[in-house]
Amino acid sequence: MIEPSPNPRLAQVLTYAGTLPLIGCALLAWTRSAPGVDAASICIAYAAVIASFISGIHWTASLFFSPRCGHLPLIVSNVIALAAWISMLLGDTVWACLLLALCFVSLLMLDGRLHAQAVLPTWFYRLRRNATMIVVSMLLLMALAQP
Repeated sequence: MIEPSPNPRLAQVLTYAGTLPLIGCALLAWTRSAPGVDAASICIAYAAVIASFISGIHWTASLFFSPRCGHLPLIVSNVIALAAWISMLLGDTVWACLLLALCFVSLLMLDGRLHAQAVLPTWFYRLRRNATMIVVSMLLLMALAQP
């Protein structure tokens, strides 16, 4: 298992802070309070970058813990990073948000597998679960906010 960071609290603060742009974009889309700001495009681009970032965690886990977790995280993380990139090319906010929500749920499922294999510590899995719930909720709100 990866040893807990010397400061899991910092990881928690930074992770939750990382959800703020998506919360802000969803609020802007629902309130329509910032005319001229393309909250949907900002949301999609940010979520795609974050999904790719989390995919990198799985890539690293596969490289360092391959005897324990095999090559599945390596393969799945690449597929998810590509799907996140494709979401930015779709040109349809609803489908892009749904694809990204699927990416984040898939990443969480992979986190669950890595946690069960004692690659990810419990505190990190819980953090990812909570952040994923926020992110997926905001992506679904963004999709529902579209005219």
